[in-house]
Amino acid sequence: MLAWHLWLIAALVLLLAELLGTGFFAFAMGLAALVAMTAALFDVGATGQWFAFALATGVLAPLLKKVFREFAPSRRQSGLAGESRHQTGKLVRHHNGELRLRLEGDLFMVRAQTGTVLKEGDEVEIIRFDGITAIVKQLE
Repeated sequence: MLAWHLWLIAALVLLLAELLGTGFFAFAMGLAALVAMTAALFDVGATGQWFAFALATGVLAPLLKKVFREFAPSRRQSGLAGESRHQTGKLVRHHNGELRLRLEGDLFMVRAQTGTVLKEGDEVEIIRFDGITAIVKQLE
């Protein structure tokens, strides 16, 4: 197997890994692997290929992040994890029988702030997020 084959495989794996939501870092590395593949096609040595990969990653990662933030800003209305903002949502029953918080069309796992019993249909205020679980209290 030739070096450019390995760079092409690495590029494809990294570009697919971007689907996991790495914030364009894997995408930048995938494009950088294509740059290294091009270097391999021109018979550049292994050190030169790795240098091309590192340089391209160093340039592309911040550039893609900046371009994405400028041309595709977030359109969500609510604040989520780490943001302080009063938000309310409604509790719904998930298909597996558990309660979930519906917030802007998304479902989040939910837990009451105190020993309060939550039930389907309750309007709740979101206190904070603990990971992906919304900590809520019932509206009064």
